[in-house]
Amino acid sequence: MPRGLRGDLARLFSDRGLHEGRPSLPRAMERVVTRPGPLAIVLYRASHWLWVRGRETPAEMVWRINYFLTGADIHPGAEIGGGLRITHTSGLVIGRGVRIGDNVTLLHGVTLGGSARGWFDGTYEDGFPDIGDETEIMAGAKVLGPIRVGRRCFIGANAVLARDLPDGEAFTPGRETAELRRRVEELERRLAENEARLAPPERDSGDEQAPGDTGRRRPARP
Repeated sequence: MPRGLRGDLARLFSDRGLHEGRPSLPRAMERVVTRPGPLAIVLYRASHWLWVRGRETPAEMVWRINYFLTGADIHPGAEIGGGLRITHTSGLVIGRGVRIGDNVTLLHGVTLGGSARGWFDGTYEDGFPDIGDETEIMAGAKVLGPIRVGRRCFIGANAVLARDLPDGEAFTPGRETAELRRRVEELERRLAENEARLAPPERDSGDEQAPGDTGRRRPARP
């Protein structure tokens, strides 16, 4: 995958450039002109080009223009590989130290940045996410802190990822909740079995003796 804007163009004109496949040149131009995603990517590339050359103030000015025009808050210090796809830009936040691989897809409301845990935990060493190639992050997902996301991963909508994700793994809130529910049910079953095993055996009411009864029967009167 070529780096930078050339990689973005290469992905746009690939077999999976659009939902309907490889676009024609007029169709690609239509997407670039009418959608905020391509504009946000171009402005980020421009701000990053200025940033790495030490021109931080112009880079941050382009950063603010990008946010004003598209709603995408992408810090020029973030490192993003080629083939970036931003379907919708509203609410997208990418922090300064974030690293993103090639052919990554981001939707609206995604937040990639530091966790701010160090504000209340002085021993915690904060950091930024590292997103692997060909990963897809759906709307509203949050990846915060020094988290490593592998290649070809999928992070579902509204997920809050707080652990590393190995290559090819999917993380969705529903899957995590289902797994937690299964584990709770298994623990409840084991607890019921242990309580039944430790409970004292029940005595038959017919075997109970009245107070003072020695168990001997008096002989019947003639």
